[in-house]
Amino acid sequence: MNDRQEGIEDDITGWAWEYDPDPEWVVGGMKAPDREAVAVIASALADLAAYGLGPEGRLDEDQNPMRLRTYSTGTILVWYQVVEYRKRVYVKRVNL
Repeated sequence: MNDRQEGIEDDITGWAWEYDPDPEWVVGGMKAPDREAVAVIASALADLAAYGLGPEGRLDEDQNPMRLRTYSTGTILVWYQVVEYRKRVYVKRVNL
C-alpha cells in the first residue's frame, strides 16, 4: 500500500482514485481518522485495480465491469466503481 491521495496517479501504474462527485459529497462531515481510513482503502483498491484485481477476484472475469461495487472492513462500507480505460477507482459513497 502507498500513501497516494485523491487524484494523484501512481508513478508506475498510472492508476489513481477519486471521490465522485467530490470529497464533500462522499466524506463530508466525517472525522479525520475516518477520512484517512477511507483514503487508505481507496488507495488499496486502486493498487489492486492496477493489476486487474478487486477484493472479489479478477476484474476481467466480471460480467458487468462498470458496476457499482462494495468493500467493507470493520465499520466502514465503501461503494466504488472501477473505470479501467480511465485508470481510476471512483469512491461514490461511504457508510460508517
